Amino acid sequence: MAIQNITAAAGRGEKSFAPTLTDKTVTQDDFLKLLIAQLQNQDPLAPMDNQEFAAQLAQFNSLGQLIEINDKLGALQNGQGSMGQYNAASLIGKEISSAGNKVNLSSGSPATIGYQLGANAARVVIRVFNGAGVLVRQIDAGARGSGDQSVLWDGKDGTGKALGAGVYGFEIDAFDGAGKKVPASGKVQGVVTGIRLDGAEPVLEVGGLEVPLSGVTAVRSAR
Repeated sequence: MAIQNITAAAGRGEKSFAPTLTDKTVTQDDFLKLLIAQLQNQDPLAPMDNQEFAAQLAQFNSLGQLIEINDKLGALQNGQGSMGQYNAASLIGKEISSAGNKVNLSSGSPATIGYQLGANAARVVIRVFNGAGVLVRQIDAGARGSGDQSVLWDGKDGTGKALGAGVYGFEIDAFDGAGKKVPASGKVQGVVTGIRLDGAEPVLEVGGLEVPLSGVTAVRSAR
């Protein structure tokens, strides 16, 4: 936008009506003040060109529309955040499923390791690791069909010693009758007992594990 007349008036010592722009963002009010100051300080013998003035009015209108769109997007984002928190809270007491390769072991109780197979498998092997990444148990689950599967881990290592309570990782290898690998992925399944809302998205507490709301793949009524 042309502001030569404003600058010239200021140079002659005349009072300038141009706003002082100290902020990084130019608002609609700032734009309007600049336009008014330009009209007040234009040379009567050489007024602003009509086409130029129309172009500046169009810019002013566009700025207003962009500000309005930005405000609406901000409101929409806030609404989505509130909706996400509401959805997370509504899952308390429900059984959910999510992709994951961790299992929580409670003292003196077995743990269920869930997984999914992309095809029928002649042999499924599950390896369990402690928090330091050390292999503590290998479970041969035998032949399993495609889809959702699970195996009960007694909470003991390979020597039969009971392991301490905590979160353990696991990996799954599945093979067909010809020895070729079958697609397999871990799964977290359990009842939601609480939620955390202090991060970028709600986090569900499921059997001692934390599952982001965006990772939930299925919801069921608790059995």
